[in-house]
Amino acid sequence: MNLEIVKAKQLYAERKSPEEIAKEIGKSKATIYRWIKENQKAFDEARSLEEMSTETVSDVLDNAHKKMLVSIIEDPDSLKDPKVADALIKVANVVEKLGLQKEREDEKKIRLSEQQRGVIFVDDIKDIKED
Repeated sequence: MNLEIVKAKQLYAERKSPEEIAKEIGKSKATIYRWIKENQKAFDEARSLEEMSTETVSDVLDNAHKKMLVSIIEDPDSLKDPKVADALIKVANVVEKLGLQKEREDEKKIRLSEQQRGVIFVDDIKDIKED
């Protein structure tokens, strides 16, 4: 897949219309439609991945992690296999990172919401009436 098709796929994933993609890339609409048709699976997959939230990805990986743990409980000797142990650690690390990313996204949403509402926080307010 050449770079123009990759860019078209990215724009398609962002819900751009074939007309918008054609204009941005500098190709005809017919070319964009042809690329989408010839690479339908890749274009649809890109759109699906773009629509997945961090929370959804985290849930999928968390479930995979739990399944791995259940299989280890059923067969503790499987942890002797370095590949199993390594996979378990990698999944746990990704789940942890996604949790932190979700926290940052939530904090950002709260800040944006507060800015839009005009909320101001004032620290260390002292009662002046105590003169």
